[in-house]
Amino acid sequence: MNGAVTTGKLTAADFPPAVRPFWECAVGNESLRLSLVLTSVVCYCGLSPRLRVKYVYDNFPSMLLVNLLCVGHSGSGKSLVRWVVNKLMRAQILRDQEERRVLREYKEANRRKSSTQSKEDEPLVAVRFLQKFTLPVVVKYADLIYRRYKDWLSFFLFTDEMSAFVENRRGGGDFQAVARLAYNLGETYIRDTLYQEGYNAMVDINWCSVICGQEHALQKYIDKQGIVLGDASRQILVRMGDSLGEDAPAIRPFSEQQERDVEATVERLMAETFTDDDQLMPTHDVDMHWLERDVHQWCNRQREIILKTGSRAHDSFYVRASVSAFRLATMLYHLWGEKETRRRQVRRCYRYFAQFILDGQLAQWGKDYEAAMPREKDSSAPNTPLYDLMPHHFTRDQLREAIVKEELGTHARIFLYKWLHKKWIYETEKDVYEKLY
Repeated sequence: MNGAVTTGKLTAADFPPAVRPFWECAVGNESLRLSLVLTSVVCYCGLSPRLRVKYVYDNFPSMLLVNLLCVGHSGSGKSLVRWVVNKLMRAQILRDQEERRVLREYKEANRRKSSTQSKEDEPLVAVRFLQKFTLPVVVKYADLIYRRYKDWLSFFLFTDEMSAFVENRRGGGDFQAVARLAYNLGETYIRDTLYQEGYNAMVDINWCSVICGQEHALQKYIDKQGIVLGDASRQILVRMGDSLGEDAPAIRPFSEQQERDVEATVERLMAETFTDDDQLMPTHDVDMHWLERDVHQWCNRQREIILKTGSRAHDSFYVRASVSAFRLATMLYHLWGEKETRRRQVRRCYRYFAQFILDGQLAQWGKDYEAAMPREKDSSAPNTPLYDLMPHHFTRDQLREAIVKEELGTHARIFLYKWLHKKWIYETEKDVYEKLY
């Protein structure tokens, strides 16, 4: 659809020691290795709510907020994704267990008191690892965290049963709207209720997520409305691959050095978040100015393709594909110790991930997005770019006919203006044009 495919290959050498074992020890196809690597990086992002980075086209810094969808049939390796999450998020999960214990004891203590006895104040717990939850719970947890630390922390969402997650989240009417806000720091959500037990607050909800499931659940999780409103563009979609007739996917045991690398990284990231006396560490800005040229080049390339194809889906999806890849690259650079000598590997990862994310989004949701646009039917942008479909010499009327035939919603004058501006064509006489390429 987009005229480009993911090119190049990543190798174990492109990843820092904290990520590399998930590539080297995976037993299965490349989709499995990539799934485990991406899962590990998203987990590290979830453990790093004090990191900040300013994206090339933004005027303000953000957290490293990334959403990963791992889709595959039964036996494709989704259980290994769960293993990676449990391994890397264990420290946070144990911390949350203690917070939940404090909250449970508070509720039990108040329950034992009579109506005439004074109730204890609710503790300001900081629970961040979520699986089954409702929107009011997330609002309350976000507010409690802010009241405790005077700043926002990101949540980490995980489930290996997308269908159960979809079923659960439908109870919160505006969950999708909150999910879109959760992709960027600083986009607040206000919840007001009239019932006595309601929790009213203005909060900045942010999260990273790893969600596994099968195709039928994916279609419910990202519905047609969500495709147009931006739910799809905020996701990194990884298909676990077809293991029909192959050995079961697995992961070999890590070596002692690999275990030390991973454990030390988790300890480091937790120490970069909390002090020994349970305060927040200062935020840390990761300097990524050196990646701006790569971002501009990749985005400019996508815009050139869009001008030729007229694909509205491509025009929408490439923007956040670059943002998500940039955040992944920032995390990798931080895991490398922010060493200049490792920038080459990080550049390769950004370019690969940006194209990989975009290709996956267009393949899954491109046709539905195009179909939702005015004057579009159930079709994607043409496989052959409109520019390439035109003869070397063509008239304005011929271009209009081609637009109607390809069922595009963009007017001929728009294509002509853009192509003339890019010097891809020139006008030989009134309404007659010649291609330069």
